[in-house]
Amino acid sequence: MSSNIFFRRTRHLALWFALAMLSQAVLAQSVVRISGTGSGTGGMRLLAQAFMQANPAIRVDVQPALGSSGGISALLAGQIELAVSNRPPKPAEADKLAMLSVEYARTPFVVAVHKDLGVSALTSAQLAALFAEGAATFPNGKRARPVLRLSDAGDTAILKSFGPAVATAIDAASQRRGMLNADTDSDAADLVERTSGAFAASTLALIESEKRPLTGLAIDGKAPTVAALLDGSYPYFKSLYVLVSAQAGADTKRFAAYLQSAPGRALLRANGHAPL
Repeated sequence: MSSNIFFRRTRHLALWFALAMLSQAVLAQSVVRISGTGSGTGGMRLLAQAFMQANPAIRVDVQPALGSSGGISALLAGQIELAVSNRPPKPAEADKLAMLSVEYARTPFVVAVHKDLGVSALTSAQLAALFAEGAATFPNGKRARPVLRLSDAGDTAILKSFGPAVATAIDAASQRRGMLNADTDSDAADLVERTSGAFAASTLALIESEKRPLTGLAIDGKAPTVAALLDGSYPYFKSLYVLVSAQAGADTKRFAAYLQSAPGRALLRANGHAPL
């Protein structure tokens, strides 16, 4: 056998050995799959990146947002290991699976517009007027397009709490045809990004963690910041819960615990969350 043939065969064997070892390492890597509300998945991606740097043997896969109910349904079906939700499980959901549910953060609930719109604040009366039938406009004269959340009673209820006139205007708008409608937080943000003059309910956590080109409007002089939420001067918020099976594996519970660690809390606080 010539020396060239020997070295080629040796090189090929070494390559196959390296590939085999890599395959074994990938197969041995634990995977934690996450989905749920769009208000929480952006923060989860940031947490996952930091967690995996410190724990390379664990892969955290944050999947596209399914909404709170969609995330809980996926957890019940065993399609994910951790659900992030704006609510705790309902009794009917808890009956199907023993779950651990922890509220890990709150985030300012906001009326979001595109940054390019040039509007940063409204009064509640001005907000109510934006839901009016016909060519409603922002204070700067630009056309307004409301995005309704008919499938999310929670978001609609919070938005109505901005004032009686806002609640009445939303009820009237929900009866009209041709209105923009979004099923999830992510859908609503997408519509605001791509539709001129659109505005929608959203959260500071979604906007900041996903680096969206959106602005959360100050309402009646109250700015939607984490500091304002913590000191009580901004009263509108959404809760964020993490849900895992009571029988979840050690790696899933380890990631869930990371949310309330000092590094995890600091990362959340820097991206629109008020950790609890």
